[in-house]
Amino acid sequence: MKCLNRAQMEEFILEEASAGAGLNIHVQNCSRCQALMAEVRQEQEAWSQALYPEQLTDDFTRQVMASLADVPIEPAAEENEPDTILLRKKRRSPFIRRAALAAACLLIVAAALTVYAQPSIADWVRSIFARDNTDIGLLDSQTLGLVQNPHIKVKDKGYTLEINEVVVDAARIMMGVKITDPNGKPVVNKVDWSQVTVKDTEGKEVAKLYSLGGSAVIENVSSLFPDGVKSDTLTVEGKITQIGRKLFSHKVVKGNWNFKFSLDMKKANELTKVTLLDQQYTTPDGLHVKMERLVRTPSAVRLELSTSLDGKLAKLVPESGLENMLLMYHFEDENGTDFSSVNNHRSPHMETLIAQQPQLDGDTLHWYYTFKYLPYDREKVRFVLDGYSIPVISDDSVQFHPLELSLKPVEFQGQGDSLTISSMKIGQDPNSLEREMVGLLQVEGKFRNMFSHDEWVMRDEKSGREFPASFRGSYGGLTEFQDVNGDPGFIVEGLTTLPEKATLIRKVTDKWYTNVDWFFDLPKGEPIKGLENVNPEDYWEAP
Repeated sequence: MKCLNRAQMEEFILEEASAGAGLNIHVQNCSRCQALMAEVRQEQEAWSQALYPEQLTDDFTRQVMASLADVPIEPAAEENEPDTILLRKKRRSPFIRRAALAAACLLIVAAALTVYAQPSIADWVRSIFARDNTDIGLLDSQTLGLVQNPHIKVKDKGYTLEINEVVVDAARIMMGVKITDPNGKPVVNKVDWSQVTVKDTEGKEVAKLYSLGGSAVIENVSSLFPDGVKSDTLTVEGKITQIGRKLFSHKVVKGNWNFKFSLDMKKANELTKVTLLDQQYTTPDGLHVKMERLVRTPSAVRLELSTSLDGKLAKLVPESGLENMLLMYHFEDENGTDFSSVNNHRSPHMETLIAQQPQLDGDTLHWYYTFKYLPYDREKVRFVLDGYSIPVISDDSVQFHPLELSLKPVEFQGQGDSLTISSMKIGQDPNSLEREMVGLLQVEGKFRNMFSHDEWVMRDEKSGREFPASFRGSYGGLTEFQDVNGDPGFIVEGLTTLPEKATLIRKVTDKWYTNVDWFFDLPKGEPIKGLENVNPEDYWEAP
């Protein structure tokens, strides 16, 4: 089975309960799909937090309920929640909670079309600028008058596609798309937006768009520009020939909803400010971090830096290991309050990160972190490095007798991690449609390290043969230590009979390093003209 592309993964996450068994098994057992799923989930989480808060305002609720006082409303039928997929954190994503809350409210609003007569509610459901939008960057762009209307309206087969709001600058593009069916009912999450390209004046493709959810009426379609945009004009072209996804057996409508429009970048480019950074630091183990620059655009802030390996760490990291590293850090205001954390396990903590995008160039990994809010042009901001994780070669192991585990469980310990191995048997591979026989090792425990990029094998001590072992289960938590629960645990491929004595070996550890000591104050940036006196809190004051 082929791996999913980004559009298919977005659909899988939204409707995984409808996916066939074969697809679920593939995603559960494919490291590439797992990595893509984690990336898409992270982006959905960041964007949903940016665009929609946890709760609607009391004022909004009062308006809706007052408008519906005399309208009989049928209770909506309940739907079963999809099971959580294996190999991910157990807690439900706030994105799903917010989406469910928004959908429930919009069902009520849709039950009485007279509510649309109230401008504030109409704007809420029909615009990317929701009343409770907490994306400061988008609201700043709106304040500066940078919302463009391409006046796109395409009809075919009874379906209508409309685009009337686009925000774009050198950091990102966001557009609101409305699609309705022949009955005027909104259609969302049914289009492969990777078929929409964004090109500069030289015809170079600078972005492909993807869905970020939205409301029950408007779908937010977006992309980031990690390399920036130097062109004064961008051309957006969509070749949409299908509404509906074959992957989940939904109704598929073929047609022509192609569109093309230009975006003026001149004003946004003129407002963009660049602040060079010259700080650098090498950790005790040899990770070199070099700060490069801050790019402030009307809608976002992009921090650019690079990492490379030196000294002891360079010898420990396997090939391609640098690509799988994560940097942990946070920003503090002048009072020492953490207002934005990246990849941080400390709880509670705030996040204003939209996305992090690495690009490998030889032995150097360039990082592009895009934030919806980083007020270094308004106040004193300090960067504090908290740590990093990176796969390193290791040899942690534990030896055991498989037939004795049920009576004498053994414990694996290494580099702050611990696993209890309580049983082993030969059984059918739960990740394979062919149901091949494999070794099944039941485990549970707590991990301090990241676990995602670990590599494990099991060695038969009699023959000396090593078998690859992959983990199937869940891991996660809100503390420094992550709970690990096997379902069943380790799957030992190629093992068809229980060995008399075996050794479980971790050959690569996705290690978390905290032995760092580095911080510095960001240089004060030049404010964007038109935002000098804007207080972000004013965006949410009652009208």
